[in-house]
Amino acid sequence: VLSALGVATKTSGENDSWRLPVSMSGRRLAIAKWIAGADNPLTTRSIVNRVWHYHFGKGIAGNPNNFGATGRKPTHGELLDWLALWFVDNGWSLKKLHRLVMTSKTYQQAGEHPQMASLREKDPNNILIARFTPRRLTAEELRDSMLAVSGELNLKMGGLPVRPDINIEVALQPRMLQSSLAPAYQPSPTPAQRNRRSIYAYRVRGQADPFLEVFNQPGPNDSCEMRDASSVTPQVFTLLNSDVMTDRSIAFALRLSKERDTLDARIERAFQLAFGRAPKSDEAAKLTAYVRQMIAYHREHKPKPKKMPTTVTRSVVEEFSGQAFDYTEWLNVYDGQYVPDRKAWDVKPETRALADLCMVLFNAHEFVFVY
Repeated sequence: VLSALGVATKTSGENDSWRLPVSMSGRRLAIAKWIAGADNPLTTRSIVNRVWHYHFGKGIAGNPNNFGATGRKPTHGELLDWLALWFVDNGWSLKKLHRLVMTSKTYQQAGEHPQMASLREKDPNNILIARFTPRRLTAEELRDSMLAVSGELNLKMGGLPVRPDINIEVALQPRMLQSSLAPAYQPSPTPAQRNRRSIYAYRVRGQADPFLEVFNQPGPNDSCEMRDASSVTPQVFTLLNSDVMTDRSIAFALRLSKERDTLDARIERAFQLAFGRAPKSDEAAKLTAYVRQMIAYHREHKPKPKKMPTTVTRSVVEEFSGQAFDYTEWLNVYDGQYVPDRKAWDVKPETRALADLCMVLFNAHEFVFVY
């Protein structure tokens, strides 16, 4: 194979043998030239197929990780060929390829169709792409979208990984590491660090982020060709009851209070940020009544402050003697360094009521799904 790639060099000798060059960089260069060569039909087709899969939820060829003879045949072979040629002609620019797909009439189709009943009967899997198939946001997209809407997302590029907040029960749970207990998970100290894009979140082996995990973020040891989009009960509890959602909702409410002066204007602004549209008259009326009802409730019920622990006590068994003993681990980040997000006990009843509205919008299908 290497000789076919032009990597091996022929030398004179008794057996007329082939000798590999000493330089590894020469081999890498030859292989790279073959991968990106005009005679290789797989590379560009694989790239454009993955981009298509990213935007539409499934690729033109059904197996992104098995783009060969044993994979599924493409549903639109000529389209795949054309996109591959277009990609090469435009300098292998992924940005241009994304723009081409997203500005196409196919991508901009609505999720509904005037003849939906007939279409579902004739083409139940939407192979002909007569409409846009709604897809749920991936775990990282969902987290980043909430941070963007609440005004907290830090768009800084590059740098060291950060540790977002996770449920304290999960952060402090015992975790084995090489026959010993691993240290507890401690988040980054400032909101600007914790609220960076999910791509910069540090992933701890054996301790997944509960929010991302429940929305099908694949494990770091898996090769994931296609994201799952399961619908399970823990997702409901996470979107309604988790500390992550409460913090994002309060931040969203604080942003609305800062940008608009009246309740009607704040509800309209909330719809613009979350859904990209204005509320309908019946939606605005129902949510206005809901917020006023929750204002009355929160004026009578004020949450009690909670303090983060600065230590955690572990119980372990000595390997050789078999005797149990306790030790205390210091959680240094919570001992003066940690700057918390704004909590329910830090804000007014009116803000908490508006945060309840924000929670409703975050839980709407219109926010969680791409239509």
